[in-house]
Amino acid sequence: MKFLQTTLFFACYLISQASYAAVTPDAHYIAELFFTTKKSSAYFPDIIKINPYLDESLLYEIQKRFVALQVEDGSSIAGYKGGFIPDAPIGGVLFENGILHGPVTINRANFKSLLIEAEIAFKLCRSISAPIPNIAALKSSTCSVYPAVELPDAALMDLGQLKQDLVHLRRLLIPTNIAASHLLLGEGTDPGAVDLDRLDIKVDLDNTQIGFRNGMGSKNNIWAQVLWVINNFVIANGYTITPDQVIIPGSLTGLHPGRAGSYRVDYGVLGTIEFEVR
Repeated sequence: MKFLQTTLFFACYLISQASYAAVTPDAHYIAELFFTTKKSSAYFPDIIKINPYLDESLLYEIQKRFVALQVEDGSSIAGYKGGFIPDAPIGGVLFENGILHGPVTINRANFKSLLIEAEIAFKLCRSISAPIPNIAALKSSTCSVYPAVELPDAALMDLGQLKQDLVHLRRLLIPTNIAASHLLLGEGTDPGAVDLDRLDIKVDLDNTQIGFRNGMGSKNNIWAQVLWVINNFVIANGYTITPDQVIIPGSLTGLHPGRAGSYRVDYGVLGTIEFEVR
């Protein structure tokens, strides 16, 4: 831990100096710092607070290197995720060791800051390495959709305060890979069998509703969100989507703090997911 604190101090110094020096911060060095931080189950440093002048291309370069370090360490990419779509969209990478199939019990002690997000996951029929031209082509390329609950770990200091500054939070989430941790998948369904944009979704904790999406009143265009993840994040960053990988385009009932209890997420005709948090 002393080594990590010394490394954090030195890295913070280098990042802060970049706002005054005519040099670009070392993306790989920052990614290595984040990798060490994650392995140590510590909070990520707020590099945006340290240097508010870091541009978005650098933030994504840090993320790519952070992801690559995890792959080199033995992780494998299991999919991709989006957030803040459509207003201020960002993307991230999911890993195989974080994919869960219920019923499961989640231990909060394994997270710095557990969140609960009701999602819908998509699997394609073939590998994709070039942009998909439109939603019609996306629908014809999609083989299965799944009820899904993302379990991010927002390992950021002062998370409550950061939520009051979404511009800052969004920028910090990019290099830290959008807090990706675990994803709980339900059973797959033919995408043509359900109108995803009009789907009601209800989240219950200990039989009390804590989240709801009114499908008829929703302004989500879920297919457009998936298309953004594929074209503007996955392909734009040089990744390829394979049929065994999933795409989640963002939370549908809001972010719920990971409190202890019994959860039931009801997706109507798409199915249900149940799990425990302790």
